[in-house]
Amino acid sequence: MNRIQFDGLLVGLIVAWAVVYGPGAARAQDVQDAWVGHWAGQMEREGKPADLALDLVRSDSALQARFTSLRQRVMEYPLDAVTTDGDVIRLELGGGALVFEGERSADSLEGTFVEGEGEGTFELRRTPPPDHPYEVTDVRFRSGDVTLAGTKIVPDGEGPFPAVVFVHGAGPEIRWGAARYFADRLGRRGIASLIYDKRGTGESTGDWRAADFEQLAGDVLGATAVLREDRRIDPSAIGIHGHSQGGSMAPLIAVRAAGAIAFIIAGAATGVPMWESEIHSLRSQVRDLGIEGEALARADVFAEQMVAVARAGGEGWDDLAAEAQKARERGEPWIDLLDPPPRDFYFWSWWPSIAEYDSAEWWARVDVPVLVIEAENDTYVPVEASVPRIDAALRRAGNDDYTILVLPMAPHNFLLRPGPGEPFDWPRLAPGYTDLVAAWILYRSRSR
Repeated sequence: MNRIQFDGLLVGLIVAWAVVYGPGAARAQDVQDAWVGHWAGQMEREGKPADLALDLVRSDSALQARFTSLRQRVMEYPLDAVTTDGDVIRLELGGGALVFEGERSADSLEGTFVEGEGEGTFELRRTPPPDHPYEVTDVRFRSGDVTLAGTKIVPDGEGPFPAVVFVHGAGPEIRWGAARYFADRLGRRGIASLIYDKRGTGESTGDWRAADFEQLAGDVLGATAVLREDRRIDPSAIGIHGHSQGGSMAPLIAVRAAGAIAFIIAGAATGVPMWESEIHSLRSQVRDLGIEGEALARADVFAEQMVAVARAGGEGWDDLAAEAQKARERGEPWIDLLDPPPRDFYFWSWWPSIAEYDSAEWWARVDVPVLVIEAENDTYVPVEASVPRIDAALRRAGNDDYTILVLPMAPHNFLLRPGPGEPFDWPRLAPGYTDLVAAWILYRSRSR
């Protein structure tokens, strides 16, 4: 609900370009061509190394780059800005949240980076692109009046292979980054996948800010149809993998698919109504700030009021804004976090379309194999309330093939980070996550 909540914003990377013009354009393009290629090595911060790869390409007169760090489960994410001056390059991610500055010498690239308040160094060499045992094909498909752009990844060989469609979380999400990372990991294990830009992001048309869950479910079903058209893919072994909002939508998608979805993997999915989960999310984020006592009690009341206004489509916004102003005047430590968006912000008109959605009602109608993976330290999802509700719903459905796991110490995105006061370390995916998912899919597809 608030502006810092959206999923998939680990590094906040966006599409980038550098424009070359004027009479020196040809010379500038020659200089840019000297940068083109796959650069791989590592970056280091506070004595901690992490893998780093940059893929630089020239499209027309623009030098573009993609960022990969498997340690951080990010793959081929478009950079925000790329500029060069002779042998010097500057790369920006997330509008400057992460900046690389380096100098090229033959096939070596070295420099420094700044990420928030931290900084470090990096060393890369131009190398051949890494091989992968799968085919990568860009695709486009329709969902109503929307055209969605995606990438299909199919393992080498004749198949038939099981396959997965990755379902987006909340907010704007493209196919690169985490989805591309997971598609790579599964592709190396003989599992096909389809990743795509959410409507209104990347190369997809439409607007996710005006779409309800039924429409988003239709987008996923359009993606599964693309997979069924490929003779190398087993049409009876196509499932979905959704995270956060995508995991919460998963049972709705499966029911709407009317037997076309073979299995569900739901990560960090809420099992309570969306409005109830939102209250939990706001309260948890306030607690993460270390706020206690009467200030915490006032924040809890304000969070409930804000969700009530959202459920009502913005009705009561004036009173909410007045309470927020009083909180600012009192110097409440939580008001920056809970400051309500402007009255004309899309959220107030869009959120009522999903606020009453209760995934448990849909889980009670799911009869395909299910793997639910929750995160013990999830700020956004009430795990203790969600697990028993999902469990009870699947029992009502008579489903005898489901597993619910809670990963110890894991946060919402399953990326482990040092705790407060602990030494710096790079985020890393909870150990065994991809192995678990791949093994679970392969077992069920081979035992059909």
